[in-house]
Amino acid sequence: MIKWILQGIFRDKTRSLFPFLVVTVGVSLVVFFIGFMEGIFMGMIDLTSHLDIGHLRLLNKPFYEEEYLNPLDRALAGQEQTQRWLHENTDSRIDWSPRIRWGAILDVPDEQGETKTQTPVMGLALDLTRNSAELGRLKLSDSLTQGRLPSGPKEMLVGYELAKDLEIEINNPVTLIGQSFDGGLAMDNYTVVGFVRFGIFAMDKKMALIDLADAQDSFYMQDMVTEWLGFLPRNVRYPDYQNIRDQIRLELPGLKENPPADWARDDEPIVLSFLDQRNMANLAATFELVKSIIIGIFLFLMVLVLWNAGLQNGIHRYGEMGLRLALGETHAALVFWLCIEALAIGFLGSLAGCLIGGGLVYYLQEVGVNMGDAFAQTGLMLNDVQRARMTVEGFIYGVVPGMTASLLGSLMASISIFKRSEANLFRELEAG
Repeated sequence: MIKWILQGIFRDKTRSLFPFLVVTVGVSLVVFFIGFMEGIFMGMIDLTSHLDIGHLRLLNKPFYEEEYLNPLDRALAGQEQTQRWLHENTDSRIDWSPRIRWGAILDVPDEQGETKTQTPVMGLALDLTRNSAELGRLKLSDSLTQGRLPSGPKEMLVGYELAKDLEIEINNPVTLIGQSFDGGLAMDNYTVVGFVRFGIFAMDKKMALIDLADAQDSFYMQDMVTEWLGFLPRNVRYPDYQNIRDQIRLELPGLKENPPADWARDDEPIVLSFLDQRNMANLAATFELVKSIIIGIFLFLMVLVLWNAGLQNGIHRYGEMGLRLALGETHAALVFWLCIEALAIGFLGSLAGCLIGGGLVYYLQEVGVNMGDAFAQTGLMLNDVQRARMTVEGFIYGVVPGMTASLLGSLMASISIFKRSEANLFRELEAG
């Protein structure tokens, strides 16, 4: 019987080819679209977290409440002690990095040393030493449009659009004019050694990067940082950030009871997750809704087509069913083998769809597609090159309906043979 069924599947293309192609195309599209949408959103999460707020964030509550002012006097002292506490009391998967957010006037001198141009800039200070994880996290080597990475003291990277507007050349000296930790005037000279393309218009126009140690020296912030950003591996999905944040919050009272000696009396450390900031929770909910609608439409259409194909295939084979019943096969056995046949076609089609869809997702995950023009005016932190992301969820959403829809269609069509006589079924074979 099994041999007969397999021969029927491969020899009679009318009963196997169309359902197989529909399953293959449907599963391929579902796997591809889920992978591509997941890649776009997770890419936005990675870029936003790496450049701005991290997956997790520890900072002083007074600083957070006035963050738009970059109040350096609300930074957290005791950098080494805080780092030790984070490593001992938080999830081992978290990679903590200290940063300083600063704002200042960037003054560009002319050949005589007089001010040629100046503009306010938003700055970020982070570890730019060789082999630092921050270099790979921000992909600074790949983002350089001209120049090199800082390798010495008081060297700076600026956005390529900012450099163009201020007519800055590589190795030009510039002066930062800002506010020190204690509220005084801070001025320091830097050398611009590279131009960076962040891929975000506002950052390309106004961002400057300096080394953490240089910022601590320029703004009189020895052993102080404005925030600690925590980064999790790529296999941790963003809904899990909240659980990890809650675990850290349970440990925070211990830090508050025994704070570093240099902390101020009113310092109050808080822990935030990615979804707690920049309205990211609402954005994530909107993304999940849109993804669910798109996936739902594709799944509905695929199930509808496969169900219809199963019904049509079953109806057209009523004559064969009559012959098999006349040869002595029972109704239940007939329905069972028809369902096994539909399941086999669904399995083969799902396997082919996973290979095709998964191959496309893997290609876009490794190579990507340039969509910078399409996303230029969105205001979101999105890479110019969008990449897909292969997930188990995508394969599950594709395989389950691919294997069950045609099975249900065949089952519905074959159930009706219980209501028809063998003679009527056999006459349909003669009529065919």
